[in-house]
Amino acid sequence: MEAKLLVRAYNVGFGDCIYVRIPSRHGGFHILIDCGTLGNIKLLRQAIEHLKSELPEADVPGTKRLDLIVATHRHADHLKGFEAAWFQDIQVRNIWISVGMDPAHPQAEKVRQVRSLAQSSMGKLLASGQRLDGDVAQLASFFGASNENAEKLILETLPKKNRIEPKFVHSGMNAKELGLENLPSSTSIDVLGPEKDIDHYYLGKQADGLLRRFSSGFAKARSEPTRVDPSDPSDPSAPIPTIPKNISRGDFEKLRSRIASNGLEFARMESSIQNNLSVVLMITWRKRRLLFVGDAEWNGEYLEGKRNGSWNVMWEKHYEKHLCEPIDFLKVGHHGSANSTPWIMDETKRKKSQADVGIGSLLDTLLPVHRRGKSKASAIISTERRREPTIPDGRLLLELARRVGSVRNYAESLQNLGIDPSTIWERNAKSSEDLYKDREKPYLSSPQPLRTDLEAELSEIGQRYLEVEFEPGD
Repeated sequence: MEAKLLVRAYNVGFGDCIYVRIPSRHGGFHILIDCGTLGNIKLLRQAIEHLKSELPEADVPGTKRLDLIVATHRHADHLKGFEAAWFQDIQVRNIWISVGMDPAHPQAEKVRQVRSLAQSSMGKLLASGQRLDGDVAQLASFFGASNENAEKLILETLPKKNRIEPKFVHSGMNAKELGLENLPSSTSIDVLGPEKDIDHYYLGKQADGLLRRFSSGFAKARSEPTRVDPSDPSDPSAPIPTIPKNISRGDFEKLRSRIASNGLEFARMESSIQNNLSVVLMITWRKRRLLFVGDAEWNGEYLEGKRNGSWNVMWEKHYEKHLCEPIDFLKVGHHGSANSTPWIMDETKRKKSQADVGIGSLLDTLLPVHRRGKSKASAIISTERRREPTIPDGRLLLELARRVGSVRNYAESLQNLGIDPSTIWERNAKSSEDLYKDREKPYLSSPQPLRTDLEAELSEIGQRYLEVEFEPGD
């Protein structure tokens, strides 16, 4: 077994499938963080087959050992690959799941209410047969059947098969509390997010008004019994509803429009909440600190009673113990999205302390710019260019490249192989917009951190993963 810690991000398109191997005398400690995609599931299947070829033999003949599975949150781009057939010959010792996926968690009642309303709204939209594009199509994918199958596997099937109890994890829990008895020496795994009180930190009081408005819309519409339920304005094939006598046609149509709009608003809110319920791990190994953040988001500064982002809460709660000094590795959050990594674009506004500038100083603290020589820190982005202009965000990629050691000028590398960069995004585009010209070309000639999608383009066989290795720290 190598004496280095390994982090590997598989190329699965738009999704996360991350393998961590911590060296030890007993064949290492093996972790799989997420297994999902919004793209071709064939890439996920290849990733799991490759992973199995490298895992050690388990106690049961013919099976491989996986010490820990971490399901950061319930979105398809993090869960879709948890297929029963793929894991039938893998012995799993521990499963960690975000406390946000606990169906009985008492401090997530309002979040479950938001999710129920979002599911209802998106269910009607899917049943309508309408063509869904852009963020609406992506939102719909988060409520699909494949997600339910994956959740069942990690919540029921795998635990039963391996005779273990899945752990719903939250901030403040460490590996010892969570039963990792065979963790290698000089190693710790701390959970920095989410907080246990989900409703308080990630929903706040702001959602109360929205919930009331949504409920009052239904109440007003239902005041007359002789009508078709207007809660289904998303279905153009539905019968034209009878207009209640106590409301004009114009007001009735406004009501239907508001219900549909609120439904999408709930779906977007629910999607953001799930990102902020990502399990965030700090793995410390022989003075090396590695941070895995799932899809954690940020939103301004932390405020009590506000719908805070996960980064805001972590910065408030864990700055002094875990986030006040540089890290050695960052799994860039949410596939390089603009809302996933707090930083201040205007360098003149930056100050030296967390107290002075708040969360905007996060990058300067965790990944400071080294003015004398290259930084030894690393970052990996598991991404694929989609139509969203902010995923991945080119400005963020260039900023991260200033702060890490392993970077690449992708325009130069592609041209050296005779590859026209514009053709990559043309074949991936689902509309006429020029993804290359508008969203990649302005940044592609400058150094970027290593990203799974373009590393695959540079390989003749379509490189299936990115790897970073770490030796013990000084």
